[in-house]
Amino acid sequence: MPTFNSVPFFVPPGGMPQVAPQTLLINGPILQVQIEVPTALASVLQRDNQPIPAPIDGIGLIDTGASITSIDQSVFARLGVNPVGIVQVGTAGGQQQQSTFPAKFNFPGTGLPTIESSAALGCNLTGQVVMGNKAIIALIGRDLLANCVLVYNGTTGTFSLSF
Repeated sequence: MPTFNSVPFFVPPGGMPQVAPQTLLINGPILQVQIEVPTALASVLQRDNQPIPAPIDGIGLIDTGASITSIDQSVFARLGVNPVGIVQVGTAGGQQQQSTFPAKFNFPGTGLPTIESSAALGCNLTGQVVMGNKAIIALIGRDLLANCVLVYNGTTGTFSLSF
């Protein structure tokens, strides 16, 4: 289970500002996310004098319909992170088995703490974009949201998130 600190984060300001209620309606609650090699793997690579892959930047969508946080499989492939398990999940297309991976999340420009998860789902988010062309690389699910307060204010086009 990830460890959380109590750090308030508000959008706007910081991260991806919502400029009108329609923007939040169209894009959903999104924020900049950076996925890194988990700390344990980074330590092994460093010990073995291997390069640590650069973090992958993209957009995270807060998804209260997702019980488990998911990251696009291509991110894990680019980082060289191997699966650590398999779980059965319900999707819009029915029941599927999906691999789980350790992951490290940063939220640049937000003040949110770095979060490590031992079991993020690898999924296919190809083609999921917001604001015209920004790729969604992660769905922030209820496993992480269970440790925070999320306020969605549709009338002002803003949301707040605090861990």
